Amino acid sequence: MNIGEWSYKRARLWPDRLFLKQGDQCCTNREFNERVNRMAHILLAKGIQKGDRVATVMVNCSAFFEIFFACAKTGAIIVPINHHLAVPELVRIIADCEPRILIHSPCFAAVVEQCRDCGGKVENYLQHAGEALAAASGFDDRADPRAATEPVFPWEVTLGDPLLIMFTSGTTGHLKGAVLSHENFLFGSIQNLLSYGIDATYKSLVVAPLFHIGALVASATPVIYAGGTLVIRDFDNPSEIIHLITKEKINYMFAVPVMYKMMSKAPAWEDADFSHVNFFIAGGAPMPVPLIHQYQEEKGIRFVQGYGMTETLRITSLDLEDARRKAGSIGKELFHTLVRIVDDAGQEVPPEAAGEIIVKGPTVFSRYWNNPEATAAALRDGWFHTGDLGKRDAEGFIYIVGRKNDLIICAGENIYAAEVEHAIEAIAQVSEAAVVGIPDATRGEVAAAFVVLREAGALTAEDLTAALRGRLAPYKIPKKVTFVEALPKTGSGKIHKNELKQQC
Repeated sequence: MNIGEWSYKRARLWPDRLFLKQGDQCCTNREFNERVNRMAHILLAKGIQKGDRVATVMVNCSAFFEIFFACAKTGAIIVPINHHLAVPELVRIIADCEPRILIHSPCFAAVVEQCRDCGGKVENYLQHAGEALAAASGFDDRADPRAATEPVFPWEVTLGDPLLIMFTSGTTGHLKGAVLSHENFLFGSIQNLLSYGIDATYKSLVVAPLFHIGALVASATPVIYAGGTLVIRDFDNPSEIIHLITKEKINYMFAVPVMYKMMSKAPAWEDADFSHVNFFIAGGAPMPVPLIHQYQEEKGIRFVQGYGMTETLRITSLDLEDARRKAGSIGKELFHTLVRIVDDAGQEVPPEAAGEIIVKGPTVFSRYWNNPEATAAALRDGWFHTGDLGKRDAEGFIYIVGRKNDLIICAGENIYAAEVEHAIEAIAQVSEAAVVGIPDATRGEVAAAFVVLREAGALTAEDLTAALRGRLAPYKIPKKVTFVEALPKTGSGKIHKNELKQQC
C-alpha cells in the first residue's frame, strides 16, 4: 500500500473521525480524502504523470497535505521548497528539479513571480487559496461530483517509488535534493509508533515548517498513519502557541529547540497547564540540556530527544523512561535502523571514542537528485555517511560530539565543538553558545566561542573561561570569547557556523 492510500483507508475505516483542524475549520477523514482526490484530478488534468515533480512554496496549511497525498496517489514527486530562501536560491532549486507545476500560497505570489521572470521550464503556476485553485483549474466541485472520486490512471505506484525531494538546508552553501520514497515514509512512521506508542488518540500540533523533513516525519505522517488528528498552525506568537496547546488539549508536538526556548520565555509560560501532554519531541538541532531540564522540572513534561537527517529520517531515539537520566544523549538507534560509529578507516571505534556516525536501513534515502557525485560520496557500500561525529557510552547511548568539519585540531589534540558548547551552556548565566575553530600560528587551530547571555553583562570573557577550568582540559577552553545578542540560524534552528567563522 503506497502512502497515497493512507487517506483512502482512513476515510473507509473511520469516515467521521477528525483528520485535521486549522483555525475554526475542521475536516473529517472522509472530507480530507475527497479533497485529496480533487487535487489528484487537478494534477492529472494538467498532464502530471508518474515521476513528474510538483513543487510547493507554502505556509503550513491543510492544502499542503492535500497536495502531498495527491502526489502520493498519482505517483508524482512533491518538492516542498523553503519559502525563506532568497529568489536566486529558489530559482536554482526549480531549475534543478524541473517541476511541471509550482503551487504557492497567496502570500508568496510576488516571490514566485520573480522566480517566474527568471525563466525555467515550469508549465503551470497555481495559487492555492481554498477553493480558488480548483476553480482556476477548471474544476467546479459541486457541479462535477466525480472530482471527489478515487482517481484512476494506467500506472502502478509502489513503495519503492520516489515520493518527495527535500532540499537540504545548505549550511555549507551547496543545496542538494534528497530523494525519499514511499517506503522511507512508511518505515519512518513505523519507527515512531514503535518508539513512542503513538496511536489514534494522539493530537499533534504541527507548527514546525512543512518544508523541513522534521515536521513531516515527526509531527504529521506518524500520527496520520496511527489514525490520530493534526492541528495546523504556523509558529508566530509563542504565547498563542501555548494557549492553543491548552485549548486543544494537544498531547504531542514536534518543534525545533529555538521554538521551545521561545515558549519557555513567553508570558503565557508561567500559568500554562501541560498536564494533558504525553510528551514533546525536538529535532533539527541539538536540544540544550538546561532547556530539557526546565521543561521537566517546571512543567512535568516528558521530553525526548532524537536524531535524524533529511537523508535518513529519524535515526535514534531517547526513550521516555531515559529522558531525565540520559538528558543530552540522542538515545539508541531505532529498531529498523543500523548505526555504526567508525574511524577514518571505516573500523568500529570502542565505547567512549569518537567517530563518524554511519547509517543503514529502510528510512535511508536513495540518492541526491541530479547529483551522482554527492550520492557516491555519501552512500558507500550501502551505508550513509552522516558527517556527524558521535560516541557511545558503556550502556550504548549515543552522544553527538560535533560535525566532522567542526572538528578542531589543536596542536594534535581533537576538540569537539559540541562538547565545548555543552560545557559553556551548563554555566547558569549562559543561554546559548556556538564554538568554531580559528587559525593559530603555533597550534594550528584553537577554539573560539560565540555566547548569548541570559542577561547582558552577566559575565565577562574572563569569568566564562574561569568557569570552564576544571570542566574542560585547558586546550579545549576557548581562546576567544565573543558575546552576541543572538546566533545566526537556519529555518530549522541549525547554527550558521560558516557565518560565525567569517566574524573571527
